[in-house]
Amino acid sequence: MPRHARGVGLSVPYLDRLSRMTRRDNGVTGGSVPAVFCWTKFGTEAGERTPNIFRRKEIERRRNSGVFLWGIGNSIRPSLANLLAATEMPEVLFSPMKSPAAKRDVSPPELVVWCDAVGYDGCSFRIPEFSLVTSRRDQESPRPGHFALVCRKDSPLLDESDSPAGVSADEVRNLKTGSSLGASQVTSVVRRIASSGDVSYRYPVATRAYLVYPYLVRLSRGVTVPDSLRLDRETSTGLEAAMEKLVRLRRELVPESRPRSEQLMLV
Repeated sequence: MPRHARGVGLSVPYLDRLSRMTRRDNGVTGGSVPAVFCWTKFGTEAGERTPNIFRRKEIERRRNSGVFLWGIGNSIRPSLANLLAATEMPEVLFSPMKSPAAKRDVSPPELVVWCDAVGYDGCSFRIPEFSLVTSRRDQESPRPGHFALVCRKDSPLLDESDSPAGVSADEVRNLKTGSSLGASQVTSVVRRIASSGDVSYRYPVATRAYLVYPYLVRLSRGVTVPDSLRLDRETSTGLEAAMEKLVRLRRELVPESRPRSEQLMLV
């Protein structure tokens, strides 16, 4: 059993149904869809259009030696245990949403940048130096936290040479429950099933990356982003400099040494 699958409470019969090939190489050949994977859909978020998001994440990936954080709105923790038990090479595939973004995502009045993080395993996690996760602030009911996938890609983020042509919701099932995906599900952990050849829609895959320890983090302590540092208002030419200013602000807000007990309370 992979070391990261220990203690997750999965039954032996369940694990026996997963092939050894899946554990070692996840059924990937060339640009194929993995046997099991995390699938997330993206669109305009926190006021940023997708081209700007990918430019920013590429800067982050490059500055962090391949690592970047990808913010998501829901926790995949229950299914993540199944993914880590099924493969030693967990991947995430990124597809554009079919429907246009909601107005609250296109033009949010306020944004927050998240300063603290706790990993999937409950251990404190220091956000990588040049990683920034922002989200809109709901003024009527501010969210106490947010989530992010911890990803790694050693080639440019939008290098499509290793990406499959597309993924259909008809060809995957929820890894934990076996159920079909709902239309509103943005981020899910899924397994590939045999194709019937008749699919309703195939989502393009913009890029793919590996999930690396601690795979999923819960973010907390969202600090309001000053209007002068909002990344959704930056052009591509000034984006990296704006990111550096926001990183500097977050650094000033995060002590070099934070007691471990305080971090663990954030789970």
